Amino acid sequence: MPSKPHTPTLSPRYATHLHQDDFIAHPQTGRQSYGLIPEMKNRGIALPSGEIHLRAGRHVGPNKGYGVNHIWKEHAHELPRWGCKLIDGVAEYVASVIVHRAPIYCEFHQTRKGYRVTVLRSAKGYVILEPILQEGEALQFYSVVTAYRMQRRGHGTLVGNVIGVSSPDPKSKKDA
Repeated sequence: MPSKPHTPTLSPRYATHLHQDDFIAHPQTGRQSYGLIPEMKNRGIALPSGEIHLRAGRHVGPNKGYGVNHIWKEHAHELPRWGCKLIDGVAEYVASVIVHRAPIYCEFHQTRKGYRVTVLRSAKGYVILEPILQEGEALQFYSVVTAYRMQRRGHGTLVGNVIGVSSPDPKSKKDA
């Protein structure tokens, strides 16, 4: 069954009053998108193009959850070493990994929602993305599931590179 997120609001930072599916703004641009996964075809499998969004998320338990809340609760013990001392810093860490031309890997293991992909910026870490589907099973966007830092190579097959976001959205309000 596809995910049915509500129409998300955009928050400049994480706050406890946010709905779990609210988008967290990119810390440098103020936009909803952290980048774009281009359409990719590999091994006879097509990965659809879609924007990358970070949501407020929720933590269900070890290795279960998504978004800022999950990343913070799952990795709070190591995040300060990466420069992330508060939950509001999670978006900055995610943005430091999802940069223009960051490699995208796919293990070609299909979940019920589609193929999970990994974005890697080796010096900074990994971000795992999950496709979020619309009613008709079409891709709506890629959601950040988790982010972590490991000193190893990407797993899976290199399938492409992120198309990054570079300039602030003139319609966004920094103090919103």
